Amino acid sequence: MISLPIALFGIPLKGVNNPILVTFASANVEIITEPSELPDQFFTYFKEATGFECNVNLNLRGKIPYATKYVYLSQLYFQEAIKKCSLPISNEEMNDILSMIDDAIYNSELIRGLRRALILGKDILYRDEEDPVPINLKKFKIELLYSYPLPDNYNYIDNSLIHLLGILPVEFAETQDVNLIRVENGLWFSLYSIPSPVRLDWKIIWDLNYASVIELRGEEHFNN
Repeated sequence: MISLPIALFGIPLKGVNNPILVTFASANVEIITEPSELPDQFFTYFKEATGFECNVNLNLRGKIPYATKYVYLSQLYFQEAIKKCSLPISNEEMNDILSMIDDAIYNSELIRGLRRALILGKDILYRDEEDPVPINLKKFKIELLYSYPLPDNYNYIDNSLIHLLGILPVEFAETQDVNLIRVENGLWFSLYSIPSPVRLDWKIIWDLNYASVIELRGEEHFNN
């Protein structure tokens, strides 16, 4: 089991800077010695930023969201490259370079939030261009079940929905009321026609260009 950051709450809306709730969850993931599944651009930007080309074969085996896998595996790759190729790079410099690479490839507030949580090693409420707010949530295990391509446009939006979408991550951080899982799942359907799971322990999460469904395990209140 490896503890990984996931965006448990937060639905993307173009042009809207709402908070996302990033928490650490355990996943049945194994680090394996195989060619990495990081995007090709990562290695190009890595060489441009560091001046080095280091052959590191590391990958993750297990069912986890793509965005989570990218953020964790890219850090793992960088840490191993520093050791294997004796790169003269500090931990702080590594984090700065990773953040620059993230923005060059994705320019996504989701990736920035996941990266920030991984650097801090804490659950956080994250909003772009603001300091993250550390929080403490009950821990659980996750497994990726399936994913849907995220449509380019939403079905309908108004100011009240925008406000509700911004409040849900904060409300869950404060109350940990699992009924809010069902509320946000329903909003995924209303906005993007992503089918809402009938089980309370299945949660739709933002996963870059996808909406991924994960199963939450390990806490008694998620079992039904």
